[in-house]
Amino acid sequence: MTNYLIAGAAGYIGSRLAARLLTAGHRVRGLVYSAEDPVVERLASLGMAVWIGDLTRPETIDGITDEIEVVYNLTNRMPIDGSTLLRSLYVDGNQHLIAMSVRARTVRAYVWASNAAPYGDHGEKWVDEDSPIAPSYPLGTILATAEQIILQAVRAYRFPAIILRMATVYGPDRDPLEAIASGQLTIYGNGRNFMPHIHIDDALEVLIRTVEMGQIGAIYNVCDDEPLRLIEIVSEVRRRLGMLPPRTFDPQVGLRAGLDRSVIGALTSSVRMSNARMRHDLGIELRYPSLRYWIDERLPLELAVGV
Repeated sequence: MTNYLIAGAAGYIGSRLAARLLTAGHRVRGLVYSAEDPVVERLASLGMAVWIGDLTRPETIDGITDEIEVVYNLTNRMPIDGSTLLRSLYVDGNQHLIAMSVRARTVRAYVWASNAAPYGDHGEKWVDEDSPIAPSYPLGTILATAEQIILQAVRAYRFPAIILRMATVYGPDRDPLEAIASGQLTIYGNGRNFMPHIHIDDALEVLIRTVEMGQIGAIYNVCDDEPLRLIEIVSEVRRRLGMLPPRTFDPQVGLRAGLDRSVIGALTSSVRMSNARMRHDLGIELRYPSLRYWIDERLPLELAVGV
């Protein structure tokens, strides 16, 4: 039995990780903003110890890591929340939680979920963890700064941290096919940019294995085997649904409409992520090696609607 802390326990990934750990018989302390969330209430009924606090306000998390062995920082915000809030959460929040973890003296693993934004735009090239980062929009710059702070703690104090650069996580209740079918997903640019994905079941397996098998101080790309071009994904889904081919828009159209630069940056940057290190170190066998498997499962070709 292990004592876990999950910061962001009410989120899409955090809530599912908490449920899985609780079901396996572990103790889980979940940091959330509010106990009135139905997700939090459900996790509490499974045995999660609820801690109401905010990583950006250290006085609300004093003592949160006491007796904790594994810390998952899965806190997340939408880019539309603004650079000031994002920097406070990712940079200051990590600093506060690291300080608490060092003071506790019981933490043996600290896992932070970053994403692909620090890479920027690498075009057609494959990107691994040794590729240079070149953030091209505000969120990427902020996450790169947070990563450096964590790695500095590793080098200076041998702090047991590991960074996961997460691809776009999808699955039940976060289905990209629904966004495409409803027309909510707009293609800015030519859509030929690579967008890496990872199914929630595979992401959870990575999170759990990272603690036991990951290398301290390492960065892991967490993605499936086949990054796909955005236009390829959208076109295939629309074709199977009997919809017309997708339209594309100049990114300036989105910016003039008031979309955040980080939103446009994430939708137009090309990150052809390699998961070789993840597969090698963690011994992962993916349930969904490609988003194509999810598309085939949800929209079998024999049931697709012809135009």
